[in-house]
Amino acid sequence: MAPDFSSIKPGSQQSPPATAAPTPTSSAKTAETKGWKAAFDRLPSWFKYGLGILLVVTILGIILAGLSGGSSDSDTVRTGHGPNSITNGIPHGYDRTEAGAQTAATNFVQAANQVSLGRISAEEAKSALVGSNASDALLAVLDESVTQAEGTVMNVLPALVNVTDYSDDRAVVSVWAVSASQNDLSGTGKVSVLTVWSTTTVTLEWENGDWKAVDWTFRSGPEPEEVSFPEGDSTLAEFGANGLYTFFVE
Repeated sequence: MAPDFSSIKPGSQQSPPATAAPTPTSSAKTAETKGWKAAFDRLPSWFKYGLGILLVVTILGIILAGLSGGSSDSDTVRTGHGPNSITNGIPHGYDRTEAGAQTAATNFVQAANQVSLGRISAEEAKSALVGSNASDALLAVLDESVTQAEGTVMNVLPALVNVTDYSDDRAVVSVWAVSASQNDLSGTGKVSVLTVWSTTTVTLEWENGDWKAVDWTFRSGPEPEEVSFPEGDSTLAEFGANGLYTFFVE
């Protein structure tokens, strides 16, 4: 705040400077220091330990706040096997484990759906989720995605996820899922609902500290009533993964 000189009138005289207080003698300073030390020594031990812990926690908080400072479009999340970050609405950052690969493949299938809805761009999806060795078929999934009608609601919900091949550098994951969509029925204001079952196989490679999609195959079906007792060559004939949770990203 700027100094307030409003009380000083033109031609007025300033009051004489106040006489400085005498400087305490060294003996007085020593007595004051001993007094504080004696008072601190009389405090209970638990109280002094608590002060020390509080000081350490405060310092760590200041350091962490400084390290995380700055603006970013990326939000940090914490899940069991990933994702660990969401950038521009795209989850990424998975553990180098079989469960991490399962989650990465499932979220890639869902991200491709978000591209078709126009909620994320193909370029952003490729930057976050696609590896450098991506096949033409996989790139076409994002670049040539059919744009859905404005106002369409569509979600891809995985029913069963199977890892058919896994190493620390490469994974092949089959996702049997249902797409549920809602549309305005011919502009009448009535809502139509459509469900479609499909199987998507995503090939992933470990690249730059994350699972990246490099290939993709897609086929319609099977419908649930067709696989009550799946054939031996079907991925559904093998037990899939448990522990599925989902979340929404605005």
